[in-house]
Amino acid sequence: MKKLLPAVLFVCVSLHIFAQASAMPKLAVVVFTGNAPDDAATVREMVERVMIDSGKFDIVDTHNIDQILAQQKIALSSISSTENITKLKRANIKYIVTGTVRKQGVESFVSLKILDVSNAVFIPNSPGGIVAMSSMTSIYRGVSDISSDFLSGMSGSGGIVRAYRIGDSGPAGGLIFYDKGNNSDGWRYLEAAPKDLGVAQWGWYENEKRGPVVSGTGAEIGRGRRNTQLIVDALKDGGYTGRAAQLCTSFNYGGYADWFMPSKDELDLMYKNLALKGIGGFTGGYYWSSSVQGDPDNVNISVYGDDNSPFAWYQDFSDGSQFGYIKFNNCCVRAVRAF
Repeated sequence: MKKLLPAVLFVCVSLHIFAQASAMPKLAVVVFTGNAPDDAATVREMVERVMIDSGKFDIVDTHNIDQILAQQKIALSSISSTENITKLKRANIKYIVTGTVRKQGVESFVSLKILDVSNAVFIPNSPGGIVAMSSMTSIYRGVSDISSDFLSGMSGSGGIVRAYRIGDSGPAGGLIFYDKGNNSDGWRYLEAAPKDLGVAQWGWYENEKRGPVVSGTGAEIGRGRRNTQLIVDALKDGGYTGRAAQLCTSFNYGGYADWFMPSKDELDLMYKNLALKGIGGFTGGYYWSSSVQGDPDNVNISVYGDDNSPFAWYQDFSDGSQFGYIKFNNCCVRAVRAF
């Protein structure tokens, strides 16, 4: 019996180590493209070494991933297509690292990005994922630095926690316009859709009836999603379609369908952080918010009461001013999402 103990202990320890290794997400570094194939091969080896040394991944070696791509007929140019993502998932690969190496004179420009196979989204490292280097030593240092950016964003469960800056492209392909600095209530960032959804009425005014009657909207940052749901519910009860809030909730873009109409303060952030900087392709027109204008000092509103106000807040994107506007007017609509 005593002779069996070392063997049993060895098996238990081996199983524990195997369980730890198998729990790590699989990562593969694929061929880097560009006009400098020799440098690209070297950079690929460097990136793989950094990822191995991190101890955070189960690495698929270059020979095996090359074989998988060839056998499954997965082209790098379309690696994030639905068909190829399905093939990569079957191989149980969680992340694909790729990039480019472009030589210009004595400098080499290296870009690096990671494909999260679980959601088919590329995660470029911040800022921009591009470094310019003039020697192999500086290339190694640069590759180590940008690889470390990814590793420092790894969560304990092996997921990548991307840090975004204002103006960055978000997970849905929109534009980041707000960062509250920490993740609370299920979100940290606000992302604006990359385009307007057209123009639409907020509500209606027909046969002396105005609506919808919406209780509980707010103007603060973080209220847009709840505001929008309240509006959509009221519109549904009234039998109306095609209104601004409904355009936002029916919007599906970048694989995400959780868009909503921004609150008054969220809309103002969109104006200040995107439109004023010439980002996002905004018109100089009026944009609806999801906030009802409930100003007791405004006689036109106090007659009806805050909830039944015929006015909602809009913002003039030509100068940033915000005013109440009768709900049956048409204004531009730009959806946002929180994550």
